[in-house]
Amino acid sequence: MADRPVRESIREIDDNSWLIGNKILLSRCALSDCTWRDGKSGGFTVSEAPLPLPETRPLSDTSDIKIIYDAGGVSAVFSIGDAFCKVRILDVPDVTREHVTLAWLQQRPWSFAIPDVLYHAEYDGRYYIVLSRVPGETIDSLWTTLDESKREHYAERIVDICQELAVPSEKSSISGVDGNALSERYLCGRKVDCSPQNLRKSSLELGMDCSSLVFYHCDLGPSNVLIDLANDSIGIIDWETAGFVPVEWIRTKFRISSGMNLSSGDELDWRRRVMLHMGQMGFIDVVERFIAWDK
Repeated sequence: MADRPVRESIREIDDNSWLIGNKILLSRCALSDCTWRDGKSGGFTVSEAPLPLPETRPLSDTSDIKIIYDAGGVSAVFSIGDAFCKVRILDVPDVTREHVTLAWLQQRPWSFAIPDVLYHAEYDGRYYIVLSRVPGETIDSLWTTLDESKREHYAERIVDICQELAVPSEKSSISGVDGNALSERYLCGRKVDCSPQNLRKSSLELGMDCSSLVFYHCDLGPSNVLIDLANDSIGIIDWETAGFVPVEWIRTKFRISSGMNLSSGDELDWRRRVMLHMGQMGFIDVVERFIAWDK
């Protein structure tokens, strides 16, 4: 059903096939025919769901498909072999889709890994995207095992990546890469209005320089940064809130957002280190103005 909770977007037909959002058929297949691997000896492929729709049941406890993230009924992420399926209610009008941002990123060389888009679709006000698994483990899961030098190294590395990502915009629009809405709710004000016009209005009220915008991943929390310990490489995931912003917003976001916190221990350690290194590299922020503006 279209109104089924997002967390229940994938349901089993049988042990080898599933229905996604009542629109997409997910099937096991041979490696030679698959869109992505299952992590074993086979793979998966997607196609249009048949009509009439087959009977389905909830995901079983023994299913290879697992829900790994559930954000309050708005979005959910499922692990499916060597890929992830993200389902999101499109609650921000005209928002830039993640596959559009990733296509823009794929046109450029980067010093870090990003996911490949394997499939995307929209049905009944919901957005479905299947992304390849980026090698590594999250900073959040690794943090307690890292010594002081490694913690500093990765904090510095993220600041370097922010500088690398800061491609100047050719336009004056605070928006996604296609000029559509950037879902940066911290800049929306009291109403959920992520339009370029409203984000610019908020940014000017905060005293940020809107004459020179740069690209930024607005959610570089410790669950979106992956480290592959085998080769010390970094991967960045979750590009749904990324676009062109005033440069002051880069450090400001790290200072104000609890989404940058670690999930245990000294929860501020990651964002504190990144914020300090940003200051050393010349990044400025508008935190004091933001606190007064956000009251």
